[in-house]
Amino acid sequence: MKTERANAKINPYLDVVGLREDGYHNIVSIMQTVSLCDLVTVDFHPGVHTSIRISASGNDQMPTDCRNLAWRAAEKYLQRVQRAGSVQIIIQKNIPMAAGLAGGSADAAAVLRALNRLCGSPLTAEELCEVGVTLGADVPFCIRGGSALVRGIGERLSEIPAMPQGHLVVACRGEGVSTPWAYGALDEKYGKHYSQSTATETVKHITEEWKNQSLLTSCAHFYNVFEEVVPTVHGHVETLKQIMRDGGAVQAMMSGSGPSVFGVFEGQDAAFEACARLREAGAAAFVCHPCEKYE
Repeated sequence: MKTERANAKINPYLDVVGLREDGYHNIVSIMQTVSLCDLVTVDFHPGVHTSIRISASGNDQMPTDCRNLAWRAAEKYLQRVQRAGSVQIIIQKNIPMAAGLAGGSADAAAVLRALNRLCGSPLTAEELCEVGVTLGADVPFCIRGGSALVRGIGERLSEIPAMPQGHLVVACRGEGVSTPWAYGALDEKYGKHYSQSTATETVKHITEEWKNQSLLTSCAHFYNVFEEVVPTVHGHVETLKQIMRDGGAVQAMMSGSGPSVFGVFEGQDAAFEACARLREAGAAAFVCHPCEKYE
């Protein structure tokens, strides 16, 4: 039996730079795992036939059948290593669902890491990522964690300087956002005319600041293209951002396709005070910090 952390991710930078012929989108993004996490416990017993069971706590709306990405991760992994048996998955859910925090992808990645260890690590990290990308664009990053520059549809990961330690607040309120809807809204706005003219330069500014351990100054370069379309139909986004700014956030912006918002604070006390105000406003809010890569 293995228990893995399934950490949420935020996007200090996220731009869509192209619509592909296959209908997917090319992105340029900086992804960062944070200490807000689910706990995923996996037990595996080899056998002639494969059976998968999921039990969960923390969110009654999470499916516990083949609709759950963690289920499909177990199925895909066993197919890849040509093994069969009984898989029991227990998920303690803490990350809000459909919030742009990659909670489902993080759970799937945790299942892949746990099963690989239980089976004697037959797959390398790169091979696990090959399995992961068939499940979802965020899964390869969630397998590795830490700080990374992510390109393509999410399968091209490059190492960058680690995000400096700091005080973060993550908050979410209201209904989740459908990622396909969010991309569709961008397509209506940009069609095939996405631009990547500033992506490389902006990423360079952020990573140079991180190399110099300058988290607060790097915040001036943070960007999320989905803020151009999601807040127009999810008014809670701007409300949460304003509460964070009023509480002293150096930067407050949406993560992924939303509607979650994260804020960067100079001090711990300010972060906890803002978190309390967000909860008073009806949001699920968490104080957290950047995390390093999984070992």
